[in-house]
Amino acid sequence: MAEPDELLDVYDERGGWLGVKGRAAVHRDGDWHRCFHLWVVSGDAVLLQRRGRHKASWPGRLDATAAGHVGAGESVEEGGAREVLEELGVAYAPGELVPLGVRAITDRSGGMLNRELQHVFVVADSRPLERWDRFDRTELDRLVRVGLPAFSGLVHGAGEERWPAEAWDGERAERVALRRDDLLPATYLAPLTLVLERFARGERSLAL
Repeated sequence: MAEPDELLDVYDERGGWLGVKGRAAVHRDGDWHRCFHLWVVSGDAVLLQRRGRHKASWPGRLDATAAGHVGAGESVEEGGAREVLEELGVAYAPGELVPLGVRAITDRSGGMLNRELQHVFVVADSRPLERWDRFDRTELDRLVRVGLPAFSGLVHGAGEERWPAEAWDGERAERVALRRDDLLPATYLAPLTLVLERFARGERSLAL
């Protein structure tokens, strides 16, 4: 039996609410909808997720630590908490997530027209990579810890440059080398590198 289609709130280009549609129809028609992005900063590094190889959009690419759609009727905070628990298996207390702003993006992948209002957050979490043992092995291929200087190089560098990182598949950690093409394209990655570095230094009044 096919799974029921996820319901999403849809909006006009100014953010005005238009109604509710199924996720497949939203992507088919290119409707604006809300998404949640969380970036976990661990000391002087950022934790990325490598998307599952089966994903319809950007399979195998490196993405925010947790990311997903905000469901119909959910607040951004409610949808974000649900996504973090489903994908990473962790829960953060209210107020731990620091909002960085909302980004409007349009992209095409896998035959879909995707128009998202991306609500972006950051959180500090210093647990060792091996302690991330409850992440969804279906949605995420693995977690990847990248030093903030290497993440900046990855975002700003040339396509053939390689940057060191550590990958964790839930059972084994290994050293890996990343290229720019490993990253899921996002228009805010360049300013994000600076924001994450400031956050790691203890600053909390931040915006993309």
